Amino acid sequence: MKIRKLGNALAVAAAAIVLVAGSAGSSEAKTKKKAEAAPTPIFCFGQYKPVCAVKGGMKFTYANACYAVKDGAKVSKPGECKPTKKAKKAKKPAGKKKK
Repeated sequence: MKIRKLGNALAVAAAAIVLVAGSAGSSEAKTKKKAEAAPTPIFCFGQYKPVCAVKGGMKFTYANACYAVKDGAKVSKPGECKPTKKAKKAKKPAGKKKK
């Protein structure tokens, strides 16, 4: 009988240790607060008012500011983004050479 009581006591103690160790980790409250602080719009409606926005160090033109924010980009200025020099060179046809 004493061995059975000792076994039960060890099982309860082990369960308590596992419960305490599992709850001692970092909580998800910080990440939940960050997610709730900046909700993203679900649907974007509105007129076509292009904006130039930056995402990942690159510039992109979006139909309006709502689409830019929804994509995670930061709006830098109203209007379309100007093409870079590299993009202008890439648009030139490569078939003809100047004499």
